[in-house]
Amino acid sequence: MSDVFTHGLYAVVFSFLLVTLFDTTGTVVGVAQQAGLMKDNKLPRAERAMFSDSVATVAGSMVGTSPTTAYIESAAGVGAGGRTGLTSVVVAGLFVIAAFFSPLVGAVAGISAITAPSLIIVGCLMLSNVQHIRWNDFDEAFPAFLVILTMPLTSSIATGIALGFITYPLLKIVKGKWKAVHPLMYIFAVLFVLQLLFVPH
Repeated sequence: MSDVFTHGLYAVVFSFLLVTLFDTTGTVVGVAQQAGLMKDNKLPRAERAMFSDSVATVAGSMVGTSPTTAYIESAAGVGAGGRTGLTSVVVAGLFVIAAFFSPLVGAVAGISAITAPSLIIVGCLMLSNVQHIRWNDFDEAFPAFLVILTMPLTSSIATGIALGFITYPLLKIVKGKWKAVHPLMYIFAVLFVLQLLFVPH
């Protein structure tokens, strides 16, 4: 921890915090919406999902694995009917079996045709949720459109969410609806501006 303060890595820690927090939040909410688990636009026991993701991320980093966090590709499992933790257990078991075939997979992993079809299906499944956006209200539609557009262009859920957090309160202010925005939105908007401007990503 002393190295963080000694070498001035505040920006890096801040960047990772925002990216991890909102990348995970966006993924969890998106998959939960696809699974029909949202109630009154809220995810029941969301704190448990975020806590388990945090523990998995920290534990994974301690043993040198790639980030063990929520992935938007989980929507493929949801689209196939998976709704419980049993789906994750089955997928984990299949990954253990697939590990024995890693040399074969590695030989063809660089071919985009291997992963592209599943990602297209995931995108199609996730896109069904845009029907809930109020497209007739520009101050609601434009931030949503910007998020949808920038996520694939930047290959980052967090960057898309950041631009949404910035443009949403700005448009509300312009339209005189600034009171309808929660104060935390303004704080996060400022933080995301600082992150996009001053933190390499």
